[in-house]
Amino acid sequence: MQGSKTIRISLKLSMALLFLGLVYIQCRHDGLNVTTLKPVCFDTEISPIFLNKCATCHGQNRSKGGVAFYDYNSILASVKPYDAQNSKAYKAITGKGFTQLMPPKGALSENERILIRVWIDQGAKNTVCTITPTPVVPVDTTRTGGSTAGAVCFQRDILPILTSSCGTSGCHDAQTHREGYTIIDYASVMTNLVKAGSPNSSRLYTAVANNNMPPNSYTKLTQAKKDSIYNWIKNGALNGTCTSTCDTTGVMTYQNQISAILSNNCVSCHSGANAQKGVLLDNYASVKANMDNGSILSAVKGITLQMPPTPASKISSCQIRQLELWKSSGELQN
Repeated sequence: MQGSKTIRISLKLSMALLFLGLVYIQCRHDGLNVTTLKPVCFDTEISPIFLNKCATCHGQNRSKGGVAFYDYNSILASVKPYDAQNSKAYKAITGKGFTQLMPPKGALSENERILIRVWIDQGAKNTVCTITPTPVVPVDTTRTGGSTAGAVCFQRDILPILTSSCGTSGCHDAQTHREGYTIIDYASVMTNLVKAGSPNSSRLYTAVANNNMPPNSYTKLTQAKKDSIYNWIKNGALNGTCTSTCDTTGVMTYQNQISAILSNNCVSCHSGANAQKGVLLDNYASVKANMDNGSILSAVKGITLQMPPTPASKISSCQIRQLELWKSSGELQN
């Protein structure tokens, strides 16, 4: 009798273990088959998540816990390509192996966590994707003045404004970084300065919109430039690279091509009573004089010194060619 009872107990235990095993097999997560999914793009899908949600504590100038998430290389240091489950960054945002879920002030959305997981499991590649921006729909009724329509790209439209008006020597360049802010590239701009989708909650936009920045000794941004920054943030603050409209065919004139190049890249530092080194580039006569003496071309080509000063803000070879053609054709005004 005792033997039969033991057999029955063993049989029940075996059945229970088999049942639990089947449940585990049916319920366990086998993971996403990332080979069947569209590749996740680092610069337009992954980078904005880390910059907006993590870089406040783990930025270039503040790497809490020795961890930084401000550019591809710093993020990759906490990632194991092709293995999200064993990646430090992914464990942090899913609460696995950490005493506190990250970010501490609010977990990432399910979609954001999935994007990061798929990106890592696809190899955590530094993919740069060309985006086709859509016009911004004006929905912010608290903002007054200026246009809210038009497609804007960071690399083509926003970075030249910021590097020439903010990321200059003595202000927010890499060496000075006044008040702890560096404004020289996408990663630095997105750290503590921009809240994607919300211009009026973004320190960058409110500073220029209220004319607090650039400071009084520098030329303030035009309304058109403020609108571009507003539209870019409102449309998601993506690191977009759009095809340039630069054209070297036809006749080059100050009014049609040259003024825009200098306005976007030089005028913020070279205008008014406080023009750097006394060089004025905000009117036709002064620009013509500095073109005639060779200082403009030698500066933009980096022969005597590099202008604009930061590598990220260098004007394009096409724009340099436009300047050369303008000079060779007689420096026409209109």
